[in-house]
Formats: sequence, C-alpha cells, structure tokens
Amino acid sequence: MRIILFAALLFLGIEGMAQQQFAYCKDSTRIEDTFWPCGRDYEPVCGCDNITYRNECAAYFWGGLISGSWTTNFVCGNFDIDFYPTAVTYFPSKFSIYMKNAGTATLYIYDSFGKLKNTEYFYAPSPAFKQSREIAVQNFDLGIYILIVVVEGEVQSIKFAKTVKFE
Repeated sequence: MRIILFAALLFLGIEGMAQQQFAYCKDSTRIEDTFWPCGRDYEPVCGCDNITYRNECAAYFWGGLISGSWTTNFVCGNFDIDFYPTAVTYFPSKFSIYMKNAGTATLYIYDSFGKLKNTEYFYAPSPAFKQSREIAVQNFDLGIYILIVVVEGEVQSIKFAKTVKFE
C-alpha cells in the first residue's frame, strides 16, 4: 500500500513539474484558436510544450505559444505526419511525413469497417527527411477513414472524411 501511495505522489509531482516547465512558453493573454487559417504549408516546428505543430502560424495561434518559443524544421518525436485537407472532396489530398532518422515508414488507410483501402511505403535516406505525396482518394466511397503510419513500431494516425462523391 505504501509503495502505491509513494508511486502516486511521485507521479503527481512529476506531472506538476512538467506543467510548470511548459507554462512559461504559453501566452496567458491569448486564447488558443484552432480555427485560425494557418495555410497548407507543412513546415513542422517543435513547440516548447513538446508538441509538433504543422508550421509557425499553428504554434502561435493554435498552440498559444509565445513567438519564437519553438524550433523550426524539427519535430518533437521520432516522426510526424500531416494530411491536408481532412475533409476530402474529389481532389487528391496531400500527405507529408517528417522523419528524424533514416529508415522506412508504412502508411495504411482503413475505412470505417476496418477494410484496408490503401498502403504506401516511404524511405528516408538521411536524417531530418521530409517527404510529401498526393494520396488519390477520388475513388473512395463517402465515409470516415483512418490513416495510420508506422515507423519502427511507433504509430501515429489521422482521421479524415470523404465528403463528396466523384462522378
């Protein structure tokens, strides 16, 4: 019982320290605005809150960070993905991946019934590698999809919707 109590107190202390560490980089006078139009450009930045944002505009407006409290052309984890737009019509969507280390990545797209609709492979020949590719979703049925990327056992995902049927 003492061990569980000690572990809980230790966890709460570490959690509190982490929140204090990132509190200095947030602008307390602004409210985060995730609806602010920050464009299509995927130029990842690692925020001082240890979150990767799609560009500097997103770090400033969506994350509420103080200007300059991020590292440009860098991701916080081992890799980061971006898919734009997430409300897909009949045009291809743009998928981007940034990998810190050389290696391979596998992209899977599943429909809402769990059926595999698409698989693509990516290769990063060098560290700090960014690659973009159009994903053809014109012939997908209307509905919700999940895009999953696996890099060396680590997984990230993005949901998107096919909203207009191509005729």
